[in-house]
Amino acid sequence: MTQTSSARLRPGERRSQILAAARRVLVADPHRELTVELVAAEAKVSPALLFHYFGSKKKFQYAVIEEAAAEVMLRTAPDPSLPPAEQLRSGIRAFVRAVLEAPQLYRATLLMSAAGDPDVRALHSEIRRVFSTWVISAVAQSGIEITPTVELACHGWQGYVEQTLLTWIDNPTISPEALEHLCEQSLDAILTTTEG
Repeated sequence: MTQTSSARLRPGERRSQILAAARRVLVADPHRELTVELVAAEAKVSPALLFHYFGSKKKFQYAVIEEAAAEVMLRTAPDPSLPPAEQLRSGIRAFVRAVLEAPQLYRATLLMSAAGDPDVRALHSEIRRVFSTWVISAVAQSGIEITPTVELACHGWQGYVEQTLLTWIDNPTISPEALEHLCEQSLDAILTTTEG
């Protein structure tokens, strides 16, 4: 029955179906490790068929990370209808919420990037570049002059947020709401060190 349904879908459609299944697995239990077996079962295909469409576990993981990254960048894009300060707040909150919806995936992205996986590292760098660009733009619109010090502080803050989120994923000692507030307020705190 699975093979019959597989034959009815084009390769692109089957890949999309499997990636949608991966998203459902992540939503059902965000802290559970995303395995080929879990996703294959959710997609109602065999692990062998999943490998057929993605080539390897590594390529499958990258496809899931790539799709999640595109969603994060879309969700955190600034809303020009909001005042600059609110653009910052809402964007930071959206980023934290997106991470907490798939914490294992976020951890895997950072660890694979740190381990030197070139594809994941390039994707991670692109996420950072997009995120820092709109943060710096929103800071500028709020009336703060973007000096080299301010720009460096914004990039450093992004590293701080990544480590804070990783630590929280392993040991969630505060509420998600408090985590959002911490990430949001930390940017203000770091920017005050650039004054004068």
